[in-house]
Order: sequence, then structure tokens, then C-alpha cells
Amino acid sequence: MLDSLVSIYRRLEKREMSRGRVSGIASDHDFEEIVSTLETHDVLIANDPNTKSVTFRATSTATEYFSASMADLLTAPSRKRKAPTTFYVADLDFLYNGEINECPTPVKSYLEHTCLVSLLEKISDHQGDISKLIFFHREKFDLQINYSAEHLSPICRLDEFKEKFVEDDIHSEQKKTIIKSVLLEFHNEFDKKLSTGLIAEKFEEFYRRVSSSYQLYVSEFSFQKIKAEVEKSKFEFITRINKVFSDIQNQLLVVPASLILVGSQYETSNSMTLKNLIIFCGAIAFAAFMMLLILNQRNTLLSILNEINNELQLIKQKHSSVKLQFDDQYKLLETRFLYQYILLEIVSLIVALALAAASALFFYFSNNKEIPIEICLVIAFALFVYAFVRIASTIGVFLKNPLRSRKY
Repeated sequence: MLDSLVSIYRRLEKREMSRGRVSGIASDHDFEEIVSTLETHDVLIANDPNTKSVTFRATSTATEYFSASMADLLTAPSRKRKAPTTFYVADLDFLYNGEINECPTPVKSYLEHTCLVSLLEKISDHQGDISKLIFFHREKFDLQINYSAEHLSPICRLDEFKEKFVEDDIHSEQKKTIIKSVLLEFHNEFDKKLSTGLIAEKFEEFYRRVSSSYQLYVSEFSFQKIKAEVEKSKFEFITRINKVFSDIQNQLLVVPASLILVGSQYETSNSMTLKNLIIFCGAIAFAAFMMLLILNQRNTLLSILNEINNELQLIKQKHSSVKLQFDDQYKLLETRFLYQYILLEIVSLIVALALAAASALFFYFSNNKEIPIEICLVIAFALFVYAFVRIASTIGVFLKNPLRSRKY
């Protein structure tokens, strides 16, 4: 509809516009067509066939706006925040329909101001009402969305700001923090009367401060420094992982010795004796203590794995540009973890076999050196169930390994 109204406006003579009403004089051969078109769009207010004068209502919606001037366009706070999809400025005789290259300087400056508002809106913590943005950085402060047609001027380096500090994903959170910090500086320097018009007016200074702060942050980011930290962390993790198994090595030496001791202390009998029962209970208690110790070490190993994964996630967030450089480091830690975990499972299986052997010897010596077939089947079944459970648990740990499922 706006295109039709603009076409009609351009064909009128003695054009005037006031309070959203447009009036003018049509030529004799255009009058009826113009009236018909205005009636079709339901914007005709008055017409006089004698004088050929027409008056119609200028369109005013969120997407289309017919304005007398740039000042008229900026009367509504909503249009300061976001430009209509299409709009016409009568005193410039310009119809904007999305193409910025052919815009007059005032219109281009207006579009740059709304773009600046849009960029700062993405960084803001809360949008507030239609006329302000709210930020939280060390303290709460407001940014008023306010600028006038008289002060519209091109915003130099706005495209660079948009590309480098708003749309670029590298260090995005740190960049947001830097921009908020500079906004807070402006807020305090200009007596807390911070507005988008002021930011646009001082944009070169604003951009310089943001750029300088970011360069300072980047200068503290060193690949070699991060690499050294990762290498140090890797060494500490490997030491801790190895310590999980070394802490129980001395106890492991007792397993074969206890089996020999149990076998040599049983006495032959045709029934369960108190001595044999006490020795057998001691073997059960020893196996239970060993299993608890292995369980504790297994939990310690899983805890270390979670720490490794948390560190990896932190590196991915803070140093996304170089995260692939450390992939091999964490693959090595993953391999070391899996190796130690399997060792613990082997130890637990050895303890289970030792208990099974102690049980078999108990029934062997308590039955005149013969083992009932039923006892053999029960012991074999118990070992099978235990091995199946441990294998299933180990496979589950491998599949759920957060390092294995990491995504870059």
C-alpha cells in the first residue's frame, strides 16, 4: 500500500502533510483514479471534485510508515529502536524498501543508528521498556534509546564492530564483557546520561576502547602458555592415575600368599570342623576387604576422569580457536585411564578366583578330599555371574566415557 500512496503523493500539487494527513491537488485526468485508489486502500479522508483536492491518511504501521521528515519518523520510540520494513520520507522524496546503497545520507545514518541499537540489544542483559536497554556489569545501568534527526550522522566503523565484536564467535563471552565495561565507563563519564545517540556520536572513541581492551585480553592469551599448562596438568593427571594402582600393589602381594596359607592350614575331615570354618571365614573377610579397596580405587579413578573432562570443557570454552591442538594430550589421558581401569578389573577377578579357590579347598578338605559336583557348579556359576557383571559394567564405563564422546 505504501508504494501506491507514495505514487499518489508524487502526482499531487500543492502538497501538505500535517498530523498524519496528506493533502494536495490532483490533475483533472488523475483525480478520479486517485480517489478510487485511496478508497480501495480505505485511507481517503476527503475529496472535492470541484477543486480536485484530496486528503488521505498516511499509513502508519510497524512495517510501513509515511513520514513528512526524518524528525517525524523518529517521533515514536519504537521506530528509534527498529526501522520499519519500508518507509517514505516526504521532504527527501525517498522511499526505502530494504536497499541501503541508494539511501540519502540522513536515511543511511538512521539505519545505522537502528543497527547499533540492535547490536547493543544482543549484548544487553534485559531489554527494559521500548526506550531503554539494561546492563549488569559490576552494577546495573541503563542505556537510553534516544537520538534526534538533527544529530543523525554516519557511524564510522560500525560494520567492523558488528563483524569483530558481536557476530564473531571467538572469545564471544569475553567480548561481551569488554563492551559492557566500556559502556559502564561512558555511563560514569557522562553523568549517567548514557544514550545510543551519545554512543553514535562518540563511536570512534567507543570502538577504540573496545578494541584496545580486547587486544589487551588477547595479549595475555598465549598458545605456549596454554600448552605449558596443559602439559603440566597432563603430568599431574597421569601421576594420579598411576597412583591409583600403585597404592594397592602391596596388598596384591598378599593374595597368592593368603591362598597358600589357607590351603596349608585346612585339615582333612569328613565334616566341617571349627578350624576349617574359621579359616574359610577369614578368607571371605579378606576377599571382602580387598573388594572394598578395589571399589574405592575404582571410584577414585572415575573421579579423576571427571576432573579431566571438566578441564577439557573449560579449554573448549575459553580457547576454542586452539582446542584441537590438545586433542592428542587428552587421548593419552583417556588411554591411561582405560588401562588402569582394566587393571583394577583384572585384580578384582583375581581376588574372586582366590575366594573361589579358598571355597573349593574348604569343601575339599571338609569332605575327605573330595568336592561335590553341586559345589563345583555353584562356584563356577558364581564366578560366571561375577565376571559377566564386571564385564558389562566395564563396557558401560567405556561407552559413557565423556572424553570418548567429546565433540569439537
